[in-house]
Amino acid sequence: MSYRNDDDAHGERATALIDEIGKLERQKVDHAKTESRLEQARRELSTLQAHAPAPEPEKRPGLITHVLVFVGTAGAAFLGYTLLF
Repeated sequence: MSYRNDDDAHGERATALIDEIGKLERQKVDHAKTESRLEQARRELSTLQAHAPAPEPEKRPGLITHVLVFVGTAGAAFLGYTLLF
């Protein structure tokens, strides 16, 4: 009688393992689909970025702008000092 119980336990375990393997295989297929879509999206983005215009370099104020700001500040300080004192 113990042989029969062992056979039943082995059969149940085999069925559980078969079900688990099936579930894992489906997850593996889903993961492969996700990886494929990820690669496709990366390639598409790369193509779009290749056609995008390059960003313009940042414009920095030149020497004339610095001189004008300095002169304006100095003039305002002189005017303020003259009017207050």
